[in-house]
Amino acid sequence: MKWLNELMGSKTFQQAEVERLYDLALIHQPDVNFVYCRRRVDDDIDLYARHLIQESFKGINTVVTSASVAALVTDQLNAVGLFSSGKVKLTHDIIEITLSFLQVTQAAHVRLILKVVSNDACSKFHTDAYDLRLLCTYVGKGTEWIEDKYVNRKKIVIGENEDIIKDFTQVQSTQPFEVAILKGEINARPKGKGIVHRSPPIQDDGEKRLLLRIDS
Repeated sequence: MKWLNELMGSKTFQQAEVERLYDLALIHQPDVNFVYCRRRVDDDIDLYARHLIQESFKGINTVVTSASVAALVTDQLNAVGLFSSGKVKLTHDIIEITLSFLQVTQAAHVRLILKVVSNDACSKFHTDAYDLRLLCTYVGKGTEWIEDKYVNRKKIVIGENEDIIKDFTQVQSTQPFEVAILKGEINARPKGKGIVHRSPPIQDDGEKRLLLRIDS
């Protein structure tokens, strides 16, 4: 397990790299605001995910429970594109990740979004007003994040990226297939600091991403 530290006054915020999806539950530690699990790229899933992008996949956006996620994801992916081992693997992967997130959050239901991203929406560094969010980029550049000691939080709302980030060389990115849980900032956790992050700018380069997002 790999830890990174962020100093905020007298309080230390940490990010952790874990080896198993189960260990993403470390996000519940009060001084942890980002946990990520590195995984190898599956070539079959990668091939099918790229096929979805080429087919102008319209995406999935639905609320799921532990009882409904398998049927919903299977039905929606079965309606898209050719049948392949990559489709089967992607379906199983999304179901496994979602069930893991439901277990970590203990939520009765979560919102599951699988979408193709081709613009620069959310390209400003920010924190979000949510409890926990899971992200997994199957194709394309991953979410960018940075330790808090390199951030000017006073500029997050009113400034631009150049005002917010003290040292752009310290910006880190999730990698394809990596599963990350990000902690946001909510009223129930007034002393918590959500991870500062953004979507990678891709529009000028004509790039596309296939992104799985699950919100609790």
